[in-house]
Amino acid sequence: MELNRDSIFKIFQNNFNYEIVDTLIGKAIKMNWYDAFIYCNVTGAGYLDNPVMPFTPKGMMKILYNAFEYNFVTGIFENTTLKNTPINMQKTKPYLFKGDKYILLEEFNKEVELSERLYKYISILKANNCDPTDYIIQRIETSKKGNGMENFMEYIACEVYKNRCYIVENQIPLAHDVGSPDFAAYSIRKIVDCMQSNNLLNAGFHIIELALLRINSSYTNMINIYKISQNDNAVVGEAKTSTNIMKKQLEKYTNTGLFEYGIELHPDKKMPSKEEFGLITFDSNYKIKVNEPKAKEVIYNKLYEKEEYYEWLTNYMKLYLIANLENDEFQEFYLRKMGNTLKVTDDIVELIKKSSIEELVKVVTRRG
Repeated sequence: MELNRDSIFKIFQNNFNYEIVDTLIGKAIKMNWYDAFIYCNVTGAGYLDNPVMPFTPKGMMKILYNAFEYNFVTGIFENTTLKNTPINMQKTKPYLFKGDKYILLEEFNKEVELSERLYKYISILKANNCDPTDYIIQRIETSKKGNGMENFMEYIACEVYKNRCYIVENQIPLAHDVGSPDFAAYSIRKIVDCMQSNNLLNAGFHIIELALLRINSSYTNMINIYKISQNDNAVVGEAKTSTNIMKKQLEKYTNTGLFEYGIELHPDKKMPSKEEFGLITFDSNYKIKVNEPKAKEVIYNKLYEKEEYYEWLTNYMKLYLIANLENDEFQEFYLRKMGNTLKVTDDIVELIKKSSIEELVKVVTRRG
């Protein structure tokens, strides 16, 4: 199956509850602002705020370069300042966090072709007193083999594993000598349980949703709940649309010893590369199809320790919780907790190590 405009509409029609609607500028997938914001963060789809480079939040909410380390990326944090947080985005781009959004699936061969089309869309919408920023552009680059739709497969994997009670992430930080996996899903019970017990997030969620708790206070994420292991575990995935060769790269990730298994993400692959891998694909009726691994992979030379990884992951997720704070609140919390002034990023690391998930949830939700 090729991921194109027609097939993606059918995938949404056959797997999700989103309405497919006709708009002034074409057929679109209607989402509430919250789901659309997650979709854009995963896929790189952009809000129609300008015709040349529609704004996408993808990549702006990163925090750390690598697992096991605390080297900060300029994203949510810039040194010791909270920068690209949802709270700050709301001040400069309020359209991100209100109303319904309409995702347009735009096939194009050249950038100039797409820009000309978007100029027309903006003109039509404004002439009809419609806000162009309520429309989101999903690029489908027909000049590329596979149409450049790997990120869409990452989105599908995120949705599958959210429905299995996992915390999910795409383009995850791991290690220089291993690379950055396209997808991972984490079962860290104390974080999931804390979100559910505080009526904040149900079952599974994308990691960036931890930074949306304040903005998301009235939103209810209704999903199906599946039973998974009560033990901490993680799954890693590799997405391809231009080729079905991904075995070697996925083995690099599983050979770390950090993941229960690897899963291939491909729209048209029939079987996993080996029985130790899973596969997410689509059947002939455009339904999402998940092949579970048939065997457990044995790793003899594990590169890393799971316990250390889960400790780092927990601290990593605490940083997303802190992203709910205003900068003055962040400074005040640090002073109250640590007894001095926040000066360097190492101070942030010490703060999260000394703060529990429960404590941070109370602070960012103003419950304590």
